[in-house]
Amino acid sequence: MYTRSKDNVVLTPLGDVDLNLLVRLTSEVEEALPFVRCTVSSLRLELPKNAYNPIRRQYNSDVIMKLYRNRFRDRTLMVTRVDLYSPGLNFIFGQAEYPGLLALISLARLNPRFYGKPYDETLFIDRIVKEAVHEICHTYGLSHCSNPRCVMHFSNSIVDTDFKSKIPCRVCTAKLMKILELSS
Repeated sequence: MYTRSKDNVVLTPLGDVDLNLLVRLTSEVEEALPFVRCTVSSLRLELPKNAYNPIRRQYNSDVIMKLYRNRFRDRTLMVTRVDLYSPGLNFIFGQAEYPGLLALISLARLNPRFYGKPYDETLFIDRIVKEAVHEICHTYGLSHCSNPRCVMHFSNSIVDTDFKSKIPCRVCTAKLMKILELSS
């Protein structure tokens, strides 16, 4: 059982993001990670214009992370609707400081419509929660896991995201609890 006071994680919109979606995400993330308390920031961050690559029609996540690094005292998950990439990769679902306080997820490729499928709110929320939990766990220093069912498994495609769970596996949970004990 978790007895330490809960860590605050602030969900912060980056660009135009539905705040109701972020409010819903707070309870889902808290359920998956019982050691955190999520709040939605009243601050709406702007997407840096220099992060946009018109050839790719994507935003460079490294530029975004660099801009907002060291701006927050609380663990912060920035959530954006735009499609992201990191140099050397075609796209990313998210990125995080490892360890650190800042993480970022994109909703673009988590939406079934991106793949030409009909909108499915349950599937969309499920994917968002998995990516949010994954990136938040990275900020605590949890690395990728070889277990394809673990939320910490690297998602190379949306199929990988759909297959994995919303929570860390037993091994990753034990590692996370050890990290949390050391930081208290």
